[in-house]
Amino acid sequence: MTTEEIKKDLKTIRGYYAERQALESEFLLLPHKTTKLVQAYADAIYDAPLDLYRVYFALYVKGLTQEAAAEELNYCTEYIRQKNKKLLEYLRENITERRKAA
Repeated sequence: MTTEEIKKDLKTIRGYYAERQALESEFLLLPHKTTKLVQAYADAIYDAPLDLYRVYFALYVKGLTQEAAAEELNYCTEYIRQKNKKLLEYLRENITERRKAA
């Protein structure tokens, strides 16, 4: 899996969480593959180091910008950028391994 594919997935996940309430009721009537995507990333982030988990939660679940996440987590913006790069690496490796194992 490439970093670009991870970024595309994260954009979808961010959109899902932004509209979660409406989407969940729609998905009950008409299922969509996004629910499996969200669960796959939730499974991957479950084992992540806590610092990466917190960055994932702030950026992709809460939908914060890197600047807002830095403020909320009491870090500088550059630190969040660095952690987001590490998060992308972590997810790429973890999800690739999980897909091979499946």
